[in-house]
Amino acid sequence: MQWEKFGTDVAKEAADVILTDDNFATIETAVEEGRRIYDNILKVIQFLLSSNIGEVVVLFLAVMLTPVFADWFGISDVSSLTPLLAVHILWVNLVTDSLPALALAVDPEEPDIMNRPPRKNSKGMFTAGMVYRIVYQGIMIGILTLLAFIVGLSSTSGMPEAERIKIAQTMSFTVL
Repeated sequence: MQWEKFGTDVAKEAADVILTDDNFATIETAVEEGRRIYDNILKVIQFLLSSNIGEVVVLFLAVMLTPVFADWFGISDVSSLTPLLAVHILWVNLVTDSLPALALAVDPEEPDIMNRPPRKNSKGMFTAGMVYRIVYQGIMIGILTLLAFIVGLSSTSGMPEAERIKIAQTMSFTVL
């Protein structure tokens, strides 16, 4: 009896999976849940990175095109000609990005999740397709946000400069 207990403990330590309820359906449920969690982590990473790349793109393009915007729209105060303020970026990063990311984290599993072959351990999280989607979505977010800023500046031509810039910043913040 004493040797059986010792053998069982050794087997438990050497095992990769220990079933405590003698039901092999538990393994299937665990694999399904693990795949769902992995998929949701990828969704959250893609969402957050593409959003942050969009912010970088809009600010980079705005800085590079500030002299052009000043000439096009007759803005003399070039230092205030930015589509997003620091408080806008903080709000987007801390509040606006958090809730959708949490929603993606608890997304239900895909219907074909158990029909997929197992993922290779050597395969990283950042596949070529995922990197392409992150960069593409980030560039699109940045360009659309910058276009909203341009529309805001061009549609308020009869107003004072400070008001025009505030309206354009509000429009770009809303789009972002």
